[in-house]
Amino acid sequence: MATLPSDELLKLWKLEQLPLEMGMGQVLQHLIKLYNDLATHHTTQINLRADVDRLIAHTGLPPSTKGKPKPPKPDTMSDSGQPC
Repeated sequence: MATLPSDELLKLWKLEQLPLEMGMGQVLQHLIKLYNDLATHHTTQINLRADVDRLIAHTGLPPSTKGKPKPPKPDTMSDSGQPC
Protein backbone atom coordinates (compact mmCIF):
# COMPACT_ATOMS: atom_id res chain seq x y z
CA MET A 1 0.00 0.00 0.00
CA ALA A 2 1.41 3.38 -0.99
CA THR A 3 1.43 6.17 1.56
CA LEU A 4 -0.56 9.20 0.50
CA PRO A 5 0.77 12.69 1.27
CA SER A 6 -0.71 14.19 4.42
CA ASP A 7 -2.49 16.99 2.54
CA GLU A 8 -4.20 14.42 0.31
CA LEU A 9 -5.25 12.39 3.36
CA LEU A 10 -6.73 15.46 4.99
CA LYS A 11 -8.62 16.36 1.82
CA LEU A 12 -10.08 12.85 1.53
CA TRP A 13 -11.02 12.88 5.22
CA LYS A 14 -12.81 16.23 4.92
CA LEU A 15 -14.69 14.98 1.87
CA GLU A 16 -15.57 11.79 3.79
CA GLN A 17 -13.92 9.71 1.04
CA LEU A 18 -11.40 7.96 3.29
CA PRO A 19 -12.54 4.61 4.69
CA LEU A 20 -11.59 4.07 8.31
CA GLU A 21 -9.36 1.07 7.56
CA MET A 22 -7.47 2.96 4.85
CA GLY A 23 -7.06 6.01 7.08
CA MET A 24 -5.74 3.87 9.93
CA GLY A 25 -3.25 2.16 7.61
CA GLN A 26 -2.08 5.50 6.28
CA VAL A 27 -1.63 6.91 9.79
CA LEU A 28 0.41 3.86 10.83
CA GLN A 29 2.64 4.20 7.77
CA HIS A 30 3.24 7.89 8.53
CA LEU A 31 4.03 7.13 12.20
CA ILE A 32 6.51 4.41 11.26
CA LYS A 33 8.24 6.73 8.79
CA LEU A 34 8.39 9.50 11.39
CA TYR A 35 9.81 7.12 14.00
CA ASN A 36 12.47 5.87 11.57
CA ASP A 37 13.40 9.43 10.57
CA LEU A 38 13.79 10.43 14.23
CA ALA A 39 15.88 7.35 15.02
CA THR A 40 18.16 8.11 12.06
CA HIS A 41 18.50 11.75 13.17
CA HIS A 42 19.38 10.69 16.72
CA THR A 43 22.01 8.21 15.47
CA THR A 44 23.52 10.93 13.27
CA GLN A 45 23.80 13.27 16.28
CA ILE A 46 25.53 10.57 18.35
CA ASN A 47 27.97 9.84 15.53
CA LEU A 48 28.69 13.54 15.05
CA ARG A 49 29.40 13.96 18.80
CA ALA A 50 31.76 10.96 18.70
CA ASP A 51 33.56 12.44 15.66
CA VAL A 52 34.00 15.78 17.46
CA ASP A 53 35.31 14.02 20.57
CA ARG A 54 37.83 12.04 18.48
CA LEU A 55 39.01 15.23 16.74
CA ILE A 56 39.44 16.99 20.08
CA ALA A 57 41.45 14.05 21.43
CA HIS A 58 43.53 13.86 18.24
CA THR A 59 44.47 17.54 18.30
CA GLY A 60 45.22 17.54 22.01
CA LEU A 61 42.99 20.55 22.55
CA PRO A 62 41.14 20.78 25.83
CA PRO A 63 37.45 19.94 25.48
CA SER A 64 35.08 22.88 25.50
CA THR A 65 33.33 23.43 28.79
CA LYS A 66 30.73 25.61 27.11
CA GLY A 67 27.23 24.25 26.98
CA LYS A 68 23.82 25.02 28.28
CA PRO A 69 24.06 27.13 31.42
CA LYS A 70 22.81 25.27 34.46
CA PRO A 71 19.89 26.88 36.25
CA PRO A 72 20.69 28.26 39.71
CA LYS A 73 19.83 26.14 42.71
CA PRO A 74 16.45 27.03 44.23
CA ASP A 75 17.95 27.96 47.62
CA THR A 76 20.11 30.70 46.04
CA MET A 77 17.15 32.53 44.50
CA SER A 78 14.53 34.69 46.19
CA ASP A 79 10.82 34.41 45.46
CA SER A 80 11.11 37.21 42.90
CA GLY A 81 13.65 35.20 40.90
CA GLN A 82 16.52 37.45 41.93
CA PRO A 83 19.66 36.16 43.70
CA CYS A 84 19.50 36.39 47.49
